[in-house]
Amino acid sequence: MSPRNKMILIGGLVGAVIGATAMWAHAKAQEGKLPAGQTSLRLHAGAPEYVKIALSVLSLVRQVVDLFKPV
Repeated sequence: MSPRNKMILIGGLVGAVIGATAMWAHAKAQEGKLPAGQTSLRLHAGAPEYVKIALSVLSLVRQVVDLFKPV
């Protein structure tokens, strides 16, 4: 396996772990706030929230890319 493919694989795994951990923490925080009788969590996000998330992810990717630019 080439070094480039290894970096892509490692980056994907790290991203998946971070995403899963973030959602687990969010779900854990919301469990205590459920109304009586409700047993499941629902995601109430609309287009504006998805745009904010996408812009944040793009900003993070840009920062990571800037770390590895030659000087």
